Amino acid sequence: MNVSAIILAGGNSSRMKYNKEFIKIGDEFLVHKQIKKLLTKFSEVIVVSNNPQHYKGLNVKVVSDILEGNTPIIGLHSGLVHSKNRYNYCIACDMAFINFDFINYLVSLTKGHEAYVAKYNNYIEPFNALYSKDIINKIETFLEEGNYGFQRLVKSLNTHFVSEQKVSFYQQKMDMFKNINNESDLFDDYSSITSNYQNMDVKKIINSEIFHVKDKIITEYPLTIYVNNTLYSTMMITPDDIEFLVIGYLHSEFVISDTTEITNFRLSLENHRCDVTINHEISINNMQRLNIMSSACGNPKLQKFEESNLPVVQKKHQFNLNNILEEVAVFNKESILFKETGGVHSVQLIYNGSKQLFEDIGRHNAVDKVVGFLLKNNIKRDDIFIVTSGRISSDILLKAALMNISLIVSRSAPTSLAVKLADKLGVTVVGFARGNKLNIYTHQDRIVKE
Repeated sequence: MNVSAIILAGGNSSRMKYNKEFIKIGDEFLVHKQIKKLLTKFSEVIVVSNNPQHYKGLNVKVVSDILEGNTPIIGLHSGLVHSKNRYNYCIACDMAFINFDFINYLVSLTKGHEAYVAKYNNYIEPFNALYSKDIINKIETFLEEGNYGFQRLVKSLNTHFVSEQKVSFYQQKMDMFKNINNESDLFDDYSSITSNYQNMDVKKIINSEIFHVKDKIITEYPLTIYVNNTLYSTMMITPDDIEFLVIGYLHSEFVISDTTEITNFRLSLENHRCDVTINHEISINNMQRLNIMSSACGNPKLQKFEESNLPVVQKKHQFNLNNILEEVAVFNKESILFKETGGVHSVQLIYNGSKQLFEDIGRHNAVDKVVGFLLKNNIKRDDIFIVTSGRISSDILLKAALMNISLIVSRSAPTSLAVKLADKLGVTVVGFARGNKLNIYTHQDRIVKE
């Protein structure tokens, strides 16, 4: 077919949580498997990557980003610039299930639109889609104007949206929108304890009718953390982004101030154990911690705290109200684990047009994953904010303040202590963000309507 295929691999950029080019399925890299499949159908395959050596010997064109930024849109832009064909099929390097029947259907639709994109479960799927070279200038203008978000770009184009009914027809044959994080993600039964969820037998009753079905249940995975060979804590987590979680948790606990203090990090999933070695001693009984009223699940304890030890956010960056509402609108739709299990909290990290979603059975864990991601990637920006599905409590507020995050947005409510602390620490708290409504509780001047 006279269509090129573009694989967005991300390379060493911060567009992905980690470098998914090196995911292996069996003895072969997933992205290499993709390339071999795509070469059987496409006249040209382009990989957008910062690691050209990873594709040595493969019959592909490897190109790097032309524009600067932290959004996959810049990868699409580079692929389109280097493509020899008008229409281009776009896929991410962590999507293993390539549905040629659906691709052929997309190609059959091409009659002058700028994009051919699927809508599935009321969500715009920007991958497994066709894009025209005609949008190169539009992408540049879109980014220059400070816009971001793949879905928003798709909406701004002359896009033909494939109906949900048609997408479902092809989707039932193959889960073509699924992202692969590890080999266990390829198995249907999800029996591994380190999978995010497990399939279990459930008796379901609907209108007095009884059905026996397999249902997806979120994994509750115990992880024991040792610091300098000393037992520190046992956490119940969702086994995903564990390194970010542990780093963020130790930072929030005042065990480390940044990742340079970690000299060794060793994770054993089989043994439910994580060993962290740091370059200074730690006293379990006399650690520097913020002593506040804990609103975490469990028995609350009233403790005193020294306000002089608390961080104060000095950022003066202002956030656009409409952008916040738009991010909240797509927030729940992007939580695949929540859709499939209903058993997780989600936190979306947003900055400079880039988004990273973190999920966990614990809302505190989800925020710690954000903290760990920021520390590991040394991201320090004024425009960072987070959107969370859970309530904003004092401890969630403090985790954010310690990372100098000036805005927290929740679809739920804040607690009274969180609002009081946010006022003192310079954090803007937004709650009940739903539809076109939200409540601003503190530092209201940071939210502007343009």
